[in-house]
Amino acid sequence: MNSAGRGGAAGRSVAVWLLVFTVALGSLVVSEVADRAPRTNADRVQALAGDFACPVCQGQSLGESDVPIARTIRSTIRTMVDQGRTDAEVRAMLVERFGEDIDYTPTGRGFTGMVWVLPVLAAAAAAAGLGLAITRWRSGVHPEVDDQRTDRPSTVKVVVGVTVVAVLAGVLVARAAGDRSAGDAITGDIRLSTRTLLAEAGMAAPEEADEIYTQVLELQPSNVEALAYRGWLRWRTDDRAAALIDLDDAVAMDDAYADVRVFRASARHADGDHAGAAFDLAVLDGLDAPPIVGDLLAASRLRQRVAGELAAAGELLAALELLDSGLEARKRTGGGSGAALLAERGWLLAATRVPELVERGLENLDEAVAAGPTDPHALAYRAVVASTAASAAERVADVVADLEAFATLTDPPADLVAALVSMGLLDG
Repeated sequence: MNSAGRGGAAGRSVAVWLLVFTVALGSLVVSEVADRAPRTNADRVQALAGDFACPVCQGQSLGESDVPIARTIRSTIRTMVDQGRTDAEVRAMLVERFGEDIDYTPTGRGFTGMVWVLPVLAAAAAAAGLGLAITRWRSGVHPEVDDQRTDRPSTVKVVVGVTVVAVLAGVLVARAAGDRSAGDAITGDIRLSTRTLLAEAGMAAPEEADEIYTQVLELQPSNVEALAYRGWLRWRTDDRAAALIDLDDAVAMDDAYADVRVFRASARHADGDHAGAAFDLAVLDGLDAPPIVGDLLAASRLRQRVAGELAAAGELLAALELLDSGLEARKRTGGGSGAALLAERGWLLAATRVPELVERGLENLDEAVAAGPTDPHALAYRAVVASTAASAAERVADVVADLEAFATLTDPPADLVAALVSMGLLDG
């Protein structure tokens, strides 16, 4: 071969290898750009939810569906993402639990990894073939003549090299697919910022607070505090449908979060779902709730109001069980005397007008007055029941003492005052 031929072959070889390098580099760049970590954890959750089918829906992804199981799975994904779990770990959990059919995106490993490798390989082969054709055309060499040249082994080496590099690039693309963790994001540590935002939301006006809670959830989708308090805020501003979705999602996210149990129980009670409210309160009794939760329940008398509605609906046993659950929780935690709950229990029993239950109710009211001598409900309830019971003659002293103690109370409940006045037990 003359020097011109060798120079042409060398030039073609350089051109082809340059093409191979370009294809490989392009594949890696595409891999990096295509799987670049989202800005926030919320972006990752949204992207992952769109990659999986709703297990009970037709043609909807987890991100599109609003059925309860889809919301529960999204909640699980949020928690895993905020815990720093990788997309691959989330994917593995969902596939293990629901099967391969739930996954819209092929894995980058095993036999299905060829879905990623083959396109890169095909692109590289096509690019290399096009490069060879262009090089031959520009050099004016015909294929028949070129087949007789002595540089055929060089061409084979180029083809083999292109194949190897393309396969490796495809494997890198497959390996990079969905393998980023929360630590790969560029937003930094979000814990401090979310805590600051939550503090700001607690002092902001309702509309601004809603926006702040939403911002926290964009940064940290599994922040149950933000979700629960946004739901409660929306409930108090009459956005009831959105409020219940937030509260349900918060319970699904963390069923041991005490605040959301109180919020949802109150919302359910207002909606007439007294059994649902009782359930949330019973769950709350088994939690290690902070003292402020007990203070909130006492101030709002939520448990007593729910029990009263259950009794009015003929569910006296359920009402008594709810009150007893609260009494047991108070004994276990040392959270107050329980006078208000004992008073409500006695009142509900006496309201049946069944002699045996009325007497049992009076016993509960005696316990309530002994436990809380200044509790307005204990005093008013016992005065009313004792004055109308079969043993009223024996209870005159108790009635007088209760009414005198009630009259000395500062700012007693207006409804109790009105009831005692209407019965002639208290002067108007």
